Amino acid sequence: MADNQNKALAQLWQRLGKVTEFSFTASNGPGSATDWRGHARGSVTLEAEDSQLIFAESAHFTHSDGREVDMQNHYRWTLLQDSVRLEHLRREEPVLLFELQPVTAHGFRQVAPHICGKDKYTAELLLHGNEIELIWQIHGPRKNERLHYHYW
Repeated sequence: MADNQNKALAQLWQRLGKVTEFSFTASNGPGSATDWRGHARGSVTLEAEDSQLIFAESAHFTHSDGREVDMQNHYRWTLLQDSVRLEHLRREEPVLLFELQPVTAHGFRQVAPHICGKDKYTAELLLHGNEIELIWQIHGPRKNERLHYHYW
């Protein structure tokens, strides 16, 4: 299994290093008290150093009611021995979101959920033919949200 995990990690890392575009869809489910619904499509500027990749994402988010908002995110991916770490670079301080570990040749899952207050974040990442799909789920007293990314 370790050899398969190494192959999956190597394949993911190689693909992450080629990302230039992304799409993003936010939706919420029953019981959610948020209004986080809509979509975006934009560009990713990549900065690579050693075993880290910085994604600078830029897009216009179109809310389900038609409002548009600028969307800017910075994420840091770090290749570890058995997993890939994803951090949100917010206000110059990284926030650990997930360590994603291979569970199949093309599928990854968080090692542990990310806890933010009373909210629990989980994630799955899937490698497809020409894209990377990252799905976050956020569950809490006021949240039932799904964040769906596609990178290529």
